[in-house]
Amino acid sequence: MNTADTVAIKKLLAVVPAWNRVTTAAEAIGLSGRTLLHCGPPADPPNDLVIPILNSAAVACVYEGWAKTLEEATELIASGGVAFIAAQDRNVATPMAAVVSPSMKLLEFVDLNEPTRRAWAPLNGGGTGADPVPRYGRKSQAALDFLRYLNDRVGEAISPATTDPIPWLPIIDEALTLGDDGHLRHVEANKILVGILRERLGGGFAGSDTDAFVEKWPFFHLNYWMAASKLILSAAAGTKDSAIITAFGGNGNKFGLQIAGLPGRWFTVQATPPIGKIREPHSIETIVGAFGDSAVAEGLGLGALAQSYCPDMQAMHKDFNPDDLLDLPAILLMAVHPGLPKSQARVGLSARAVAENEATPVLELGIADKAGIDGGLGVGLYRPPMAPFADACAALD
Repeated sequence: MNTADTVAIKKLLAVVPAWNRVTTAAEAIGLSGRTLLHCGPPADPPNDLVIPILNSAAVACVYEGWAKTLEEATELIASGGVAFIAAQDRNVATPMAAVVSPSMKLLEFVDLNEPTRRAWAPLNGGGTGADPVPRYGRKSQAALDFLRYLNDRVGEAISPATTDPIPWLPIIDEALTLGDDGHLRHVEANKILVGILRERLGGGFAGSDTDAFVEKWPFFHLNYWMAASKLILSAAAGTKDSAIITAFGGNGNKFGLQIAGLPGRWFTVQATPPIGKIREPHSIETIVGAFGDSAVAEGLGLGALAQSYCPDMQAMHKDFNPDDLLDLPAILLMAVHPGLPKSQARVGLSARAVAENEATPVLELGIADKAGIDGGLGVGLYRPPMAPFADACAALD
């Protein structure tokens, strides 16, 4: 590492992320008016987004009361009556097609070493690809009903658990040693989360429908780690001359990144679809390009780059993993995280290391129907091209 990246990594490693509370986007970041947050880099024009995101946006409009029906909501969006902002530009990370509206619940994470530093993510819907969960971008009454359940029932039920902040690095560290990867597999981390909720909420939670929901869908934990990952990465933002990744994700049309030395500036490339096993009858031609802010977990260093911890993901991606996958952490990730002593996981993705080694990282991402009809179609791997990493380094120079 050069001096600038060393400074940025020290800032990143100093963060102690902890679940602080459940709040709303209006309270947390002042989100107001007819404004929605979406994944990945900004769209141009702002409503030029893939159909699954626009579908989720229509559902959010009815949820907020900006429109009475999904049809009215679609017309409102098409007319330019809804503003769209890239979520990561507000230190929020949202998965795939899920949008964030002012009254939606957010998981807030705080840095215990610097309590003014915070990051957020919405609640994850759990569910299968066929379910009407927000991240898969269905536009239906079932999707609206589920959004209400997720925010008004689940969000309210878990909120009292945060009587004091709960550090999250020990949870991830333990989960990695037990076979999770910090992105697509959350079986062990979610077990720990369920235990925390039951201990803190007692009999009123244990055995409830919310308890059953959280236990049934380990993916519920993903958004906790997304918020924590975004919090960690954002600590490096503003470090002069550093090429450490601080934002990472796609909106279906564009995939992009930000680096510490140029905060707020996105470097983007056309988003191609992930490769993997796709639910029939779909094919690579009918799926959305790389999208979702869960890529922040990959930007930190987990997910595909932590496949060595996760036999399940190795088996799932065995026909698609590149030959150099297990070599990438040592050359692209800058440090072993001291807050992960059991797993000794490496973190800190450097655009400079990517460019100098001529090796881009590999990401695990969800796959969805680009027509917004059939929802989630599986999971796959996305390997971005060199261009955004090289462009970011050139801009620093």
